[in-house]
Amino acid sequence: MERSFEYRLEGSGDALSLAINMDSVTAKALSRLDRYINWAEILRLTENDPEAAYAAERLHTVLQHLSR
Repeated sequence: MERSFEYRLEGSGDALSLAINMDSVTAKALSRLDRYINWAEILRLTENDPEAAYAAERLHTVLQHLSR
């Protein structure tokens, strides 16, 4: 079985668009990855970088939605 994962990043500066296409096997594997990430530690490490902390929170949300 071939695994597919493609992404497209368009734009520049503050106006970026990210599109990700993947098969269901890859999506399920990516959602399981969420279990292995210590989000509390990431937020602690980014406490002086609010943009990075916000990005980490959004990534966590996306990974949780993949598991549904």
